[in-house]
Amino acid sequence: MTMSKPTQELPERMLLLCACAAYEARGDLEKLETAIPRALEAGVTVNELKDAFAQLYAYTGFPRSLNALGVLERVLTEKKTQGTAYKEGKPFTRPAEWDDAALALESGTEMQTRDEGGTPWNYTFCPQADYYMKSHLFGDIYASDQLTAAERELVTVAALSAMEGVKPQFEGHKECAVFMGNTKEQVDTLCKWLEENAL
Repeated sequence: MTMSKPTQELPERMLLLCACAAYEARGDLEKLETAIPRALEAGVTVNELKDAFAQLYAYTGFPRSLNALGVLERVLTEKKTQGTAYKEGKPFTRPAEWDDAALALESGTEMQTRDEGGTPWNYTFCPQADYYMKSHLFGDIYASDQLTAAERELVTVAALSAMEGVKPQFEGHKECAVFMGNTKEQVDTLCKWLEENAL
């Protein structure tokens, strides 16, 4: 896999993590198997990859998420037999939100409001979807401390960039990525880099 050099706007580890997200979203397991070692060698930790692939089930579905985790597990097993070990990263800690539905809804609502630039977002047309997004996506999933909120949004942008029929969500999450702490230049750089290297 030949990729252009990292830019000044984003470190190589972030670009390669996002490339893995794009391959996960597209279901391209062959390229994902090549991209995972590169990401790990660039400083992405095993636990960050696990968290990114787990998060993406909310955007790409469980089949692609589980397939990506399966590829990661296979790569780690094969590399271990060859004597290669990668950094696990910080240990996974079970978030308090997982044991407190009210806390998950409260923290998720706060996180979603931040994601929307400070404007509360309520999907009254479908209360079920509104609750799932607040309590589970922004509550349970965002409560994990393996990735920052800014990194999570870049991972989401990368995945959506690789999918068809999701332009409204893709454009929306590019804005959310800025609200979560990235610069517009970083988001634009990521999208251009993905077009040239992973899409």
